Amino acid sequence: MERLMEQILFELKEMRVDLNEVKQGQKQLESDIRELRAGQKQLESDIRELRAGQKQLESDIRELRAGQKQLESDIRELRAGQEQLESDVRELHLGQQQLKSDVRTLQKAVAELQEGQVRVEQTIDKLSQSIIDNLAPYFDTITHHIDERYEEINEKLQRHDRMIETLSYRSLAQETELKDLKRMIQNSS
Repeated sequence: MERLMEQILFELKEMRVDLNEVKQGQKQLESDIRELRAGQKQLESDIRELRAGQKQLESDIRELRAGQKQLESDIRELRAGQEQLESDVRELHLGQQQLKSDVRTLQKAVAELQEGQVRVEQTIDKLSQSIIDNLAPYFDTITHHIDERYEEINEKLQRHDRMIETLSYRSLAQETELKDLKRMIQNSS
């Protein structure tokens, strides 16, 4: 019996050791459960943050797409504006060519007027001499008439000279504007 007692005591000790091990295991499991719950809460928090981040990214994508559409629209408008500028430049070139042609025509007209003025002056000189020689009493009247005609012709010549100068200035101004437009177009390209 003693042996049985010893056997029971031995088994009780082993059971106590097992019980202690079970209690320690249970404590470890409870600790693991607390850690897992804390980890789960952290994961849930991370999921919320990720979802918020995803929503923000989706919003950013929508904004970027809208911005891209606006940029594409701006590009179309700029291209249309550039085509209009190129058309305007072509028209200005044609206008400039027409002005140059007009200036040449006016220069020829001025040259003809100057030749005519020279002939008129020569004629006036001849007539003046003839009138002075032959018609002394009418000299003052005729001289006055000749002076008026001379002034009219001279005024016409001056008007033509001013018109030529104006056209020359305009032509130079248009050439400058064309150069500026070309430079602007090249700079915008």
